[in-house]
Amino acid sequence: MSTLALSGIHPGWRGSLISSDFNALTRGIECERARLFGLSFITLRFVQDYDYDGVAESLQLLEGFSDEARAIQYVDQMAEQALTASLAEPRWRSSDWHLYVSSDYLRIQPDQEGSLVRCVHQRSFKMTLEHGFELKNFRFEVLCVELPEVIGPDLFTYCDAEAEWVDYFISKGEE
Repeated sequence: MSTLALSGIHPGWRGSLISSDFNALTRGIECERARLFGLSFITLRFVQDYDYDGVAESLQLLEGFSDEARAIQYVDQMAEQALTASLAEPRWRSSDWHLYVSSDYLRIQPDQEGSLVRCVHQRSFKMTLEHGFELKNFRFEVLCVELPEVIGPDLFTYCDAEAEWVDYFISKGEE
C-alpha cells in the first residue's frame, strides 16, 4: 500500500498517510477553505486531555468572522460554555471537575516575523478532577489571518500541531 508525504500539504510536516486518508485530508482542507474563505478572523479551539495513560490533543476551527469584535464575543461565549459543561461533567467515582487555572492572554506566543497569522484574543483554562490524575487544558483563540485563503502554511506554522491538524481535516473530509 502506497503512502503520500504530508510535506506536500505543509513543508514542515514529516509524516505520511495512505492514499485514502490523504484524499480525505485534502477534501477536508478544501471544505474548510471554502467555508472560511475571505473571513479575516477565525476562531480556534485547542484541547489537551491528560489522564493516567497519556495525553490526547485535538483542535477545531470553530467559525470565521469579518468583524474582530464579533469573533471575540463568540470565542468568549464558547469558552464559557466549555467551562460550564466541564464543571457539570461527572467522572470517575463521583469525582467532580474543578477549575484549576483560568487565564486570559492577549497573545500566547510572540508573532512570527513576516507571519500573516496572529492571535488577537485568547481565553484558556485548566480543569482537574479532585483525585488529581486527570487534567484538561482548553484554549480558545481569535486569529487574524491576512490572507483571503485562511487555511494554509501560515496557519499551520502558527499552530504547530501536525497530528491534530491531520486528524481534524481527515474528519472533515469524511463527513
